[in-house]
Amino acid sequence: MSEQAKIYTSAQVRLMGLPVIFTGSDLTVRFGWTSVAASQYLSQWRKRQLVQSLGGLSDVHFNLLRCSQPSLDAGLRRAIPRAIKGGVDVLREAGWTTQILRHLEAIVPVDGPLYSLNDIKLQTRTTRWFSMTEPGTIPVSAEEGLSRLHPAWALADMIHRARDGRVNDAWLLDPDDIDLDAARSDKRMGKALEAFKLSPDLISDDGYARLYDDWRARAYECEDDHSYLDAPC
Repeated sequence: MSEQAKIYTSAQVRLMGLPVIFTGSDLTVRFGWTSVAASQYLSQWRKRQLVQSLGGLSDVHFNLLRCSQPSLDAGLRRAIPRAIKGGVDVLREAGWTTQILRHLEAIVPVDGPLYSLNDIKLQTRTTRWFSMTEPGTIPVSAEEGLSRLHPAWALADMIHRARDGRVNDAWLLDPDDIDLDAARSDKRMGKALEAFKLSPDLISDDGYARLYDDWRARAYECEDDHSYLDAPC
């Protein structure tokens, strides 16, 4: 048996003894390796496409031998336990839009760890925001992935950010891409709007269209004004 085959077999045996999601620290405990040795093994396994890393300095990795299509949600939950899902992903899952973003959107505490992650866009919120939205958060187990905002609360959060001129990365669905009838008929919508101090008129057809036009106009102004690079627009 070649040396390369021996290495591959050894990697396979080790990885089959690890969970689907693990950290570099897990390797140091399980195999008695130093952090340097663990990093070297991880680099080798990534090159052989046996492991995929969440990205950045998260130190979270997916065991592709155990699961070829790992859950980004669950990986992010391991890296940032308080992260929750919001935005367009939640609205699409509820059937309120058909829009699909290129990256998973997740909301994380502004005072917690932040990483530059593969295929995930992180949005920060304050501790007060997390407390305020707790009644509108749907909890799930760590194995299922990220807890998430209820669609009504995700839409209210989206509208609130679009109205706030200080938020420079706000995004709002086109009126043709959002099922406002579904939003208006949802029994949780009133509480969500109340929590964000929003008028019910903002989810009427005319009110939402006006909001969208105002937001687009402000976005164009930001594109034409280089000062937005130095301050939120």
